[in-house]
Amino acid sequence: MKLTRALRFQALTGKNILYVARAAFPFFMMILLGLVLITVFPEIVTYLPTTMSQR
Repeated sequence: MKLTRALRFQALTGKNILYVARAAFPFFMMILLGLVLITVFPEIVTYLPTTMSQR
């Protein structure tokens, strides 16, 4: 009997898949916020290399 990935993960933790999704949601939102910030303000990413190259 072949289990899907979600069912294997659920069997590993013993928790409901909704419980796991709710627990992971804040981390997902932080990653999404970081992606939006980098997209809107690319200077965030290039600040350190620019600063170091001016030496």
